[in-house]
Amino acid sequence: MKTSLQSYLRENAHHGTPDFPVGFYPCSVPLNFQDLPTHWHEEIEFTLVTSGSLRYSIGSHLVEAKEGDLLLIAPDTLHSAHQLDSEEAETRSIVCHLNLAGLGMDDSCTQRFIVPIREGKLALPPVVHPSDPLYDEMLRSFQALWDCNAPALSYRELRFKSEILNFIRLIWQMSEHTDVPPMIRNRHPHEDKLKRALAYMQAHYAETITIAKLAEICGFSEVHFMNVFKAVIGSTCIEYLIEYRLALAAIDLRETNHSIMQVALDNGFQNISYFNRTFKKKYHYTPSAYRKMSV
Repeated sequence: MKTSLQSYLRENAHHGTPDFPVGFYPCSVPLNFQDLPTHWHEEIEFTLVTSGSLRYSIGSHLVEAKEGDLLLIAPDTLHSAHQLDSEEAETRSIVCHLNLAGLGMDDSCTQRFIVPIREGKLALPPVVHPSDPLYDEMLRSFQALWDCNAPALSYRELRFKSEILNFIRLIWQMSEHTDVPPMIRNRHPHEDKLKRALAYMQAHYAETITIAKLAEICGFSEVHFMNVFKAVIGSTCIEYLIEYRLALAAIDLRETNHSIMQVALDNGFQNISYFNRTFKKKYHYTPSAYRKMSV
């Protein structure tokens, strides 16, 4: 069962519990991941880099985030994360649906301040640095949200809901301090079509996937599909699929006692020698050594 990182790797993952649909995800690099493949989700995401540095791709932005930086990832935004050389890093991520802040209600506050974020009419700054205006307030708000991770916290649902509204207020206030007025975030014209291909790979990663099938899903020729995929995602679709499969295999190695052969098969690798070789090239450990290291 893939649990700890499935929210990052699946568009339709469930975050938190039905009565408290919020995901809290502490991550350690390289223990939890070295490269987090491109993905998206309909929830908004806030990430605090608590130590080290990472490279992020958020929409059309490439960001090197350092200790103390806050990352703001709007709903439905393609994003990925990557280890810098061999540097270790720690992050805390909060993923929640804007329904908790009132999306779905028809009051003026929701229409003015929540809907524009959900619909991409307010371009969120991808990273907030400690030197930026309102950073201290935003960091305190993030920490208050993170504290709601404790199930025993009294009135944590109310605390979280009130604090998420405060965080959104700070986002809007921060937009007033920039030289660029609030605007619709930049989207690649073929982004929605590529998301269909990514969703197909997420659903069928354990099966044989052909370029012809992915191109058909997007309505492109194979050559055009490969060119567009590389331009938007930054890697070929084959490279992406292997990276995605390896990321899920790493989770299985950490969180299950399945045999190495079973882990390989469950994640789309039909050749155990190829899986071992590819995994070691990516993670610098054999699958069995990686499992022992992760215990």
